[in-house]
Amino acid sequence: MAALCLCRSVAGRWQTIMKTTIRRKAWAGIGLAVAVAVLWGLAYEYFSRNKIYVNITSKSLGAILILLVLLVFVILPLYSIILTHEIGKRRRAEKALIQAKEEAERASKFTGQFLSTMSHELRTPLNAVLGFSDLLADKRCGELNERQQRYVSHITLGGKHLLKLISDILDFSKIEAGRMELSCEDLSVGNIFAEVTSALRPLAEKKGQTLTSTANRDLAVHADPTRIKQILTNLVANAIKFTPEGGRIDLAALPAEGQIRVEVRDNGPGIPPEKQERIFDAFYRIRTSGEGVEGTGLGLTITSSLVKLQGGTLGLESTPGNGSCFHFSLPAASKLLEPRAATTHGTKKARECAKILIIEDDPTTAHLIESQLASSGYEAYPCVAPEQALEKAAELQPDAITLDLLMKPTSGWEILLQLKKDVRTADIPVIVVTIVDHPSIGATLGADEYLVKPVDKVTLLNAVQRCIAERKDSAALRPILVVEDDTGTREIIVELLKKRGYAVRAAADGEAARAHVAASLPELVILDLLLPKVNGFELLSEWRANSRTVKLPIFVLTSKELTSEERGYLHGHTQSILQKRESWQESLVKQLQRAVGKPEVAKT
Repeated sequence: MAALCLCRSVAGRWQTIMKTTIRRKAWAGIGLAVAVAVLWGLAYEYFSRNKIYVNITSKSLGAILILLVLLVFVILPLYSIILTHEIGKRRRAEKALIQAKEEAERASKFTGQFLSTMSHELRTPLNAVLGFSDLLADKRCGELNERQQRYVSHITLGGKHLLKLISDILDFSKIEAGRMELSCEDLSVGNIFAEVTSALRPLAEKKGQTLTSTANRDLAVHADPTRIKQILTNLVANAIKFTPEGGRIDLAALPAEGQIRVEVRDNGPGIPPEKQERIFDAFYRIRTSGEGVEGTGLGLTITSSLVKLQGGTLGLESTPGNGSCFHFSLPAASKLLEPRAATTHGTKKARECAKILIIEDDPTTAHLIESQLASSGYEAYPCVAPEQALEKAAELQPDAITLDLLMKPTSGWEILLQLKKDVRTADIPVIVVTIVDHPSIGATLGADEYLVKPVDKVTLLNAVQRCIAERKDSAALRPILVVEDDTGTREIIVELLKKRGYAVRAAADGEAARAHVAASLPELVILDLLLPKVNGFELLSEWRANSRTVKLPIFVLTSKELTSEERGYLHGHTQSILQKRESWQESLVKQLQRAVGKPEVAKT
């Protein structure tokens, strides 16, 4: 240490000496040049006065001598001083840049840690608030009076609103920090539209609005599935919010030179030109006369950024009084993959993705039912030729069939009789979906469910689930293991599953989960990733490497922000990935029922 200090001291002293020496040389050079010039001038005057002839060579040598003295003792030292100064200034600038870079990297690291921590610490208690309020509203803990029901409803609405605000702020922060990761894949536009409209149709119906979607069934887009749904949900929700009662909102998708153009159009009041310039700015909110303004003003900013991250641009066309149209284009999918069955590693039919045959001669209706089923994880196979329905059912052996009655050239009544008489198809449940209101006749001819059009998605899915459940085991063979370290969330999941008749065990950390599985193999594992002692990824790696647990079905339910690599790994080793920041309860139950069946008798 002393030697280092000594070296630094000597180096500093040497630089000081060198600077002093250069300055002295410069001043000495200037003085010497002036002296030589004066002497040469006096000599020349003496020679001229005494008429002594001096040839041209001597004059030239004198001038060269003066210039040489100036060069060596004046110009070179000055140049050295200037060069030293510029080098020092550049080194100081480089040092400042390095310090700024280190500070930026440190700030980015802190931003990442903040986002990760806030995502977990804010959403986890909010999920507990929403989960327990749902349990109270479901009267699981006893009857509620009218005032209590109203209070619970306020808690739920407030919690959902707060969760939306937090999600918007965290998404905006990730985008600004450049930490928003996407996992793009080929997606069916029709299926995406079906999910978005199904989720938002109740909101539109409250205002008496019509919500429609139009997309050819072969259109596919290359995008991140979660983010494109977020984009459409934001745009459609805004259209519903600002469109008056009885209005209309239309979703449409059209191919356009290797891209898919998506439009969300409404017949609302439109947006004035002066507000169109600012509508995509962060924290800017349109104020409607006489109405309050909710939200952070980040919805369209986040939506525009998400579109840009996926290679598109969000645009707006609007005329006051004639509605608005938000539109964007994303790359068309090179090839749309066939619907993928849920990977379960099992051999039981109850764990395969359920196949539904749709017998409907109207292509539009068939596509609508197909979209509703596909968006909930079923493999849907439309049959628009009624005369081929029996052979198609016998060949496909679906888990259930939806059947219209008014068809040509073969009526649905005739097809129903054929299906129930043929030994190859007699055991397949048939769900009649028709405008003919004769459920008693349908039941007599063997229909398992009878739905009268118009049929909403929830009613259709409930009928399908009931039919499939009757063909499966009446209950899970082994308990479901819930691995979750947060006490509130763990209790919500356990209550949710017990209420539906499943046997449940719980583990609060990775070591406890490992011990449970080692002692007794569960029917399925619901796994959090952020666990103490042993995290979810380590457990998953261990279980997939063990021949005893390699086929164990695993659902991931986490608040962790997944990278594209982590998401890809989970897709290859688990059966489902659910995020706590989204509404996960209903989706968890539905996927669980498809994976292990729907128990009829509650277990303890």
